[in-house]
Amino acid sequence: MIREEIQKGVQGDFDQSEVKIIRLLQRNGRMSTAELARETGSSEPTVRRKLARLIDDGIITIRAVSDPVALGYAAPAYIGLDVERHRIEQVAKALSSYPMIETVAVITGPFDILVKAAFHSTTELYDFVLKELVKVKGIKDSHSFLVLRNFKHEGLTSVAERAPMKLQRPASGQ
Repeated sequence: MIREEIQKGVQGDFDQSEVKIIRLLQRNGRMSTAELARETGSSEPTVRRKLARLIDDGIITIRAVSDPVALGYAAPAYIGLDVERHRIEQVAKALSSYPMIETVAVITGPFDILVKAAFHSTTELYDFVLKELVKVKGIKDSHSFLVLRNFKHEGLTSVAERAPMKLQRPASGQ
């Protein structure tokens, strides 16, 4: 719901210190509120309040970004799916429940849904595509793309770096 409202351009701007907090945490998610306060020129209680609001509103989530290959997932892959139009959301929600799937996106282009997933082996990818995906009602066809090597795997840490200082926040109470 919150993300849908952000995408629609709901009124309400982030202030400059909130954008700075986001940018700093994207560089170092372990930065303390005292360090954030020092870097933004705000008081620590103000930073704590703003950080709590950013987290509570679903604007940011602080988490570790891991390298799947280093964790034993030797077969990361993208899977493009052709889906029955009236079942796109149902399929996307069903796929979101699989633990090996990192991202499920409804997209434009030659596929309806693009999935980013990590598998321990090509055998596990094979089993997922040929034994699991067939169980999901609405998938007509799949196209798998095995990742040979990642040159950048950081999540969207650089988004706030490129964003204008005036970002929109979801309406309060959402």
